[in-house]
Amino acid sequence: MAEIIMPKMGDAMTEGKVVRWYKKAGDAVKKGEPVLEIETDKVNLDLEAEQDGTLGDVAAEAGKMVEVGGVLATILGAGEKAAPKKEAAAPAAEAPARRAIDKKDSIKHSTGEYGEAIDMKAPRVDRTAAASSAASASGDNGRRRSSPLARKMAREMGVSIEQVQGSGPGGRIVANDIKNFKPPAAAPQKAKAPSLPPAQQLETKEIPLTAMRRTIAKRLAESTGPIPHFYLTADYDVTNLLSLREQINEIAGIKTSVNDFIVRAAALALRHHPNVNASWGDEAITQHGEIHIGIAVSTPEGLITPVVRNADQKAVTDISNEVRTLADKAKNRKLTPNDYQGSTFTISNLGAWGIEEFTAIINPPNVAILAIGAASAQPVVVDRQVVIRDRMKVTMSCDHRVVDGALGAEYLRTLRSYIEQPVRLIL
Repeated sequence: MAEIIMPKMGDAMTEGKVVRWYKKAGDAVKKGEPVLEIETDKVNLDLEAEQDGTLGDVAAEAGKMVEVGGVLATILGAGEKAAPKKEAAAPAAEAPARRAIDKKDSIKHSTGEYGEAIDMKAPRVDRTAAASSAASASGDNGRRRSSPLARKMAREMGVSIEQVQGSGPGGRIVANDIKNFKPPAAAPQKAKAPSLPPAQQLETKEIPLTAMRRTIAKRLAESTGPIPHFYLTADYDVTNLLSLREQINEIAGIKTSVNDFIVRAAALALRHHPNVNASWGDEAITQHGEIHIGIAVSTPEGLITPVVRNADQKAVTDISNEVRTLADKAKNRKLTPNDYQGSTFTISNLGAWGIEEFTAIINPPNVAILAIGAASAQPVVVDRQVVIRDRMKVTMSCDHRVVDGALGAEYLRTLRSYIEQPVRLIL
């Protein structure tokens, strides 16, 4: 007889929920066949039969919370009979076959409590407008008639012949027409009113806590209580970064987000400041030899931080593909423990919602988290002249037990070099 038990899917997990049974007592099962679906604090997953046989006692019905190690059901071999039922919540003495977490992982991490960083498209003010086309005069075979000098001047001045009204015989375009040509002003565009989310039918009801929501609440209390937070805000010029992003998207034929560039910039900056790529422990501070960036992702049930491992060694396009894959898995509750555990630094981005500036709560045992606001066009003074530049605010939350004010400021100064001179990200 074999037992199906509630597995431990993370160091912070203490219980799980039975979502549904695919089999009922008395049904035949085969080794490797899914028997039931469970919900943990991070993911939903199927538990499989470990041997051929018949499903015996079902100790936990759908909807029931069961402690880690608790028996969910038994599988009877040929000739075996069902044993007396056990309490579903009673933890088994040992269940090594169902332990899904590698105990050798020295970095203990759980969900983040932040905003979504995926597919962020920074709001920008469009400062270009296509010129409206002028009425065309046709010559032979529908081609505009123009003098050789007019065509030469048009090429040198960047003027489209099709936009010029000719004053010569038969509407022929001459040199003076090019010289005196003024592009027509673009028609003003009406600002599009922001759409509102659909109104909901209000009703009084109680929503049962999911395992993920319970864990988020627990982790928030663990972070805001013991960790002495302080905050540093910087305002970066991202004009060149947004331009580089547009070029890469056009050349590579892919869709990268601003956040993909920030992930790489933050990772490269951590190389210069290993004290920030660290974890707090009761006996020691651990500086990590690898850089793993956690990215806060919103899901219908809560927030979680998938991890881009060795982010400093990956190109922006690789980071973009990996983040998109992790976000899809997070929203479908298909992440594995390796996908969401082990971050050494975290990024939270609310720019897609137009949030200009905010502070985020540290994801323990990380010692810092970076909160990214929206990029927008702003009037700024450059060389004593007022010009329009794209600006973005970032706020770094620091654990004062490890990161002092000067160290945090130095990290943000290094990060500025990578963000404001984005060619460093691709060299």
